[in-house]
Amino acid sequence: MADAEHLLVLAENLLQLVEPAGGSDRAEEALRAQGPHVRDAIAAVSDSAHPDRAGLEELRQLAARALRAPAARLGRAHERGRPVGRSGRKRRR
Repeated sequence: MADAEHLLVLAENLLQLVEPAGGSDRAEEALRAQGPHVRDAIAAVSDSAHPDRAGLEELRQLAARALRAPAARLGRAHERGRPVGRSGRKRRR
């Protein structure tokens, strides 16, 4: 398979990934689950000869929103506070 054909297949797979997800929130979640390397894949398929240009542009915008989401939206806990075992008070003797 030639590189151009690989890009067409990749473009179609990415479009099918987000299509059944429904709303944009679920589509963003599906793209987030693919990891940060999805950005490179979408950049590559944007230059492909896939006929659904509007779908590819929507996919690019969804990925941009999904990958710049804050950690709280990604489901990762934001570490805060002191390490366990330290009260932060000065000991008095």
